Amino acid sequence: MVGRVAGLDDKYELDAGRVYLSGVQALVRVLFDQHRADAEAGLRTGTFVSGYQGSPLGTLDKELQRVERRWAGADLVFRPGVNEELAATAVWGSQVATQVAGSPWDGVVGWWYGKSPGLDRAADAIRHANLCGVGPRGGAVALVGDDPACKSSTIPSASEATLAALGLPTLWPGSVQEVLDLGRHAVALSRACGLWVGVKVVTSVADAAGTAAVGLDRVTPVIPVVERAGRPYVHRPNAVMMAPDALESERTMATRLELARAYSRANTLNRVSSEAPSAWLGIAAAGRSHAELGQAFADLGLDAAQRRAVGIRVLQVGMVWPLEGDTVREWAKDLDEVLVVADEGRLESAIKETLYGVGRPPRVVGQRDEDGRALLDAAGDVDADAVALAVASRLRLRGVQVESVGARLA
Repeated sequence: MVGRVAGLDDKYELDAGRVYLSGVQALVRVLFDQHRADAEAGLRTGTFVSGYQGSPLGTLDKELQRVERRWAGADLVFRPGVNEELAATAVWGSQVATQVAGSPWDGVVGWWYGKSPGLDRAADAIRHANLCGVGPRGGAVALVGDDPACKSSTIPSASEATLAALGLPTLWPGSVQEVLDLGRHAVALSRACGLWVGVKVVTSVADAAGTAAVGLDRVTPVIPVVERAGRPYVHRPNAVMMAPDALESERTMATRLELARAYSRANTLNRVSSEAPSAWLGIAAAGRSHAELGQAFADLGLDAAQRRAVGIRVLQVGMVWPLEGDTVREWAKDLDEVLVVADEGRLESAIKETLYGVGRPPRVVGQRDEDGRALLDAAGDVDADAVALAVASRLRLRGVQVESVGARLA
């Protein structure tokens, strides 16, 4: 039997199996996968994309234009923005388009893209759009390109704090595979909680390329139920930005964020990726930092069996805000110490806040140790070398000796 010959267009055409694609191409594939999933569910949804180019998402618009022949099959409209805030305003409009009498659409999935400084520029538009919200058959996703190592930007950038300040639940994929999977979850999460959802895409993920599994059945969202005023809450967009409507929209934010946390738990967006029966050290890592942690373990000679023997339990954080507390508290139970691995300090602060007040909270370290000394560099990417040194230093304090990477790094 002759096997199928792989083609260059498999990255978009293959319905199931494995394909080779870049991080940016994975973002483009998510648009088509979401439309196919909606069609299979009997929904007629449109896809609207607008943003402003800038590395690490500088080639997203070019890739979309390269596959223009596929737009019609996805009912896709692409309108590059004159600037970031006008693009965000256009995506906001896509979420109220179905309220127009005679609209043929069940919903429109809106996608905004831009780099971290562009998020700053578009903050006012996104804040208004998020308060207005999205409907259960629409969805709005902000793809934010972060460049923590300042490889192609004027300043190092991390967008988590801004996204949280704007009220956007934030997902952080760490690989091409996670771009595909969390991209689908981003739409389902947005529909479930009625909020825009931010997806942090760092340079090392956007520029990466590799094989990934595809198939609509990879993501089968579990939609949680949270009651408000005695009945399950379903958000309906309200574009009236004046009192009393805006005040009522603001009152729904607590319920919508509760729905976001419930979605995270129901769909295991944060999960224990390495367990140990008698763990004393917990390591929390988000996005690309989780892959760097895996390389650090390899550099230190700590395979899965050795991690169990040493007592290390790892939490992979896919949704960094709002942090779902029950999963974190269960993971941290009986730990003596938590090491947070991320390229900015918001996750560390969120874990401290989550564990504050529990019976015997573990010590939490990350960018600094318990004595205030620098542990993980707060500037630039947190790479495997830095993580290995940090993990080794915590283990040595416990009397556990591991293969030193110090000589190699000297």
